[in-house]
Amino acid sequence: MKNKTIYILLTLILIFSACEDTLEQQFSDNVEVSDAVVDLNSLNLAANGSYSLFADTDVYNRTLMLLPEILSDNAFIDAFDNTGRYLDFDLYTVNSNNRFITPAWEDLTRIIASTSIIIRKAESISFPESEQEDAEQYIGEMYALRALAFHNLQLLFAQPYNFTSDASHLGVPIPNFTTLGDGGTIQEPGRSTTAEVYIQIENDLLKAIGLMKAKSSPSRMDVYAAKALLARIYLHMEDWRKASDTATEVIENSGNKLLENQEYIASWTLDNNSETLFTLVNNETDNSGTSSIGYFYLTYKDAFATDDFVNTLSNTDVRKELYSVDDGVNLVEKFPKVAAQDDNIQILRLSEIYLIKAEAHAQLNENIDAQQALDAIIQRADPTAAVSTETGQVLIDKVILERRKELAYEGFRLYDLTRYRMTFNKFLQDGDPIIISAPENRTIMPIPIDEINVNPNIANQQNPGY
Repeated sequence: MKNKTIYILLTLILIFSACEDTLEQQFSDNVEVSDAVVDLNSLNLAANGSYSLFADTDVYNRTLMLLPEILSDNAFIDAFDNTGRYLDFDLYTVNSNNRFITPAWEDLTRIIASTSIIIRKAESISFPESEQEDAEQYIGEMYALRALAFHNLQLLFAQPYNFTSDASHLGVPIPNFTTLGDGGTIQEPGRSTTAEVYIQIENDLLKAIGLMKAKSSPSRMDVYAAKALLARIYLHMEDWRKASDTATEVIENSGNKLLENQEYIASWTLDNNSETLFTLVNNETDNSGTSSIGYFYLTYKDAFATDDFVNTLSNTDVRKELYSVDDGVNLVEKFPKVAAQDDNIQILRLSEIYLIKAEAHAQLNENIDAQQALDAIIQRADPTAAVSTETGQVLIDKVILERRKELAYEGFRLYDLTRYRMTFNKFLQDGDPIIISAPENRTIMPIPIDEINVNPNIANQQNPGY
């Protein structure tokens, strides 16, 4: 996916999607895109460039994976020997000038801009009939990546979907897609409602699914990866029936299979495996190097798993092997390839889809279906575990606990806590825990001050407490 050819295209994409520091500039363009996407080959290369934007330290190669763990009950920063990064998150003292939040905002809005421009240009091209299916596949991938970027932006900067009864609370900005990259229009969008953002995400994914026909490499979005992401979106929207149906379709028809117990630990050293629906590729010559998430956990040893988390895993649970004890602290070993620094980042795994199915069925009081989906994950990890018999809220709680165990350090925990309005302890290495009572302003990030200062339509829409 990521090589010298793609980086030439990526440079071009960054030019026409703007490389400045504000949303106004990310969503603006002063260069005609017609010279960038003109045929199937250039469309494919432009699509590859959009994937590369996700594989950045400020996106999935570190920040998006780390923050939901540091801000939750799963991880803490080494208080005695650290590199000074992410300390504000560990202490819940983040402000609107934070040096990690600003680039995350910039990169995600840049992805939204670049994918939107690619979509609009590609949809204006009349491809030969022999190329039409491939063109639709690439365009579908761009719709899916735009949805993924919107979802991550929403998770970071807005309260969960159920924060208000009709999701009318502030979400993230949605630009005018019809004028992005039209050669000079400056966009200064205010924040849309959360309901509007999720409608946009759902529509993008449905469009993607309608365009994409084939199952492809796990390093590219395909129809089942898009459906898996859609199941995740329906879970956040609490549309339990659509979540269960979509998850079931992925499980039954994608061709992906759960790993066996004996394969599980080694799978984290592989580029992909039988569960991988979508992964971001890093290779030995093209990766985030010492800024990668694996380097952060295993070489710098800046952050560790909490005892509270590790103690949820029984001694017969294979996943406990991923959290070895080193000088009294628990290492996180889901990103073990620190020598080559080329861990792929697993974005969509079949394990998550089973847990979406379990949670949705539990919420619908379809207990047998929920128990069976849940036990597929529990008993794969721990063959000695008893069959689930719980129902009602106890069953839902068990699913959320299993999500904590299975999806740990993959960027989920904080969002599970906030969407269920769970009060939790934010553990520190050298002090009493910080009690985070739900709902809490500080579990969402501030709109960067640079954006507040230049965009009049968002200037009065800062998140509370910042």
